[in-house]
Amino acid sequence: MSTPPSEPGTLFVPGGPAPGPKELYITDSSGNVQRAVSVAPADTAAATAATRTDPGFFRNLIKALNPLRQQTRTASAMSGLGIAALALDVAATMNLGNPFLFYDRRELWKEMGGRLESGRSDIWFSYFQDVSPNWKGQAADLLGRRVRFNTTVLYEKLHGVTGEMSGAMHSQFKEVLEYDLSVFGLYAASAPVLRTLAAMSAHPAGRVALISQAGVFVSALGNLVKQFADIYMAYESDLNKMEQKLNDVRAAFYEQGDPARGRRDLTLTPAVADRAHIHDYWQPASKDLR
Repeated sequence: MSTPPSEPGTLFVPGGPAPGPKELYITDSSGNVQRAVSVAPADTAAATAATRTDPGFFRNLIKALNPLRQQTRTASAMSGLGIAALALDVAATMNLGNPFLFYDRRELWKEMGGRLESGRSDIWFSYFQDVSPNWKGQAADLLGRRVRFNTTVLYEKLHGVTGEMSGAMHSQFKEVLEYDLSVFGLYAASAPVLRTLAAMSAHPAGRVALISQAGVFVSALGNLVKQFADIYMAYESDLNKMEQKLNDVRAAFYEQGDPARGRRDLTLTPAVADRAHIHDYWQPASKDLR
C-alpha cells in the first residue's frame, strides 16, 4: 500500500504509477504494517550513479603526440613517401579514442546490473515474505504468477545484458588504451630517428637510410590501421549479438515489442483498488483473520 496505516490505502495498479519517489507500507493480512520501503523511480536511481572525472589521459596524449606527428610528416615528405605516409598518419591517428569513455560506460553498466539485481531480490523476497504467506485470491495469484514467470525472468535477462555490456565496455577500454599507446609508442620511437636521418639526407647514404626508415614507419602505420579494423569488426559483431538480446527483452516489456504501444502490465481491473470490493480479489490466507 502507498499510504500510512492511519489513512485509507491506495493500490498502485502497474502501468500507471504516479511520478516521484514512493514510500510503500507492507502489511500482513490483518492490516498491521510490517515495514516501510522507499522506492525511487528509474530515472532518479540512474541519476544517483557516481560521477567519474576524466583524468585527462587522452588530452595529454594528443598534446604530446602532435609535435611527434609534425616531425614524422616532415621527414616522410623529404623521403618521397609524403602522400602515402600522410594518408596512413591521418588514418591511424583518427582512430585514436578516449579510453575513459569506455571505462565510464563499463562502470555505468556495472551499476545498472547491481540495481537490477537489488530490485529483483527486493521484489522476490517482498512477495514471498509479505504477500504469499498472508494473502490469496485472484489478485494474489496473478501477482504471484507475474513475479515467478515474468518479472523475475525479465530482471534476470536484463541483468545478463548488463553483465555482457560491462564486459564488452571493459574489453573496448583495454583495446582503445592499448591502441593509443601503440600509436604513441610508434611515433615516439620513430620521430627522433626520422628527424636525425632527415638532417643527414643531403648525403646519399643518409637519404637511403631515411627512405628505408620511412618505409618501415609507413609499414608500421599500415599494421596499426589493420589492427584497428580487425578490432572494430570483432566488437561490432559482439554488439550486434547484444542488440538482438535487447530486442528480445523489449518484446517482453512492450506490447508486440513496440514501445509506442505501451508497456505490458498486470491487466488488473481498477476494482482491485476499490475498498468496497477488496475482498473479492484479496482474501486473508487465514480464515480466522477475516
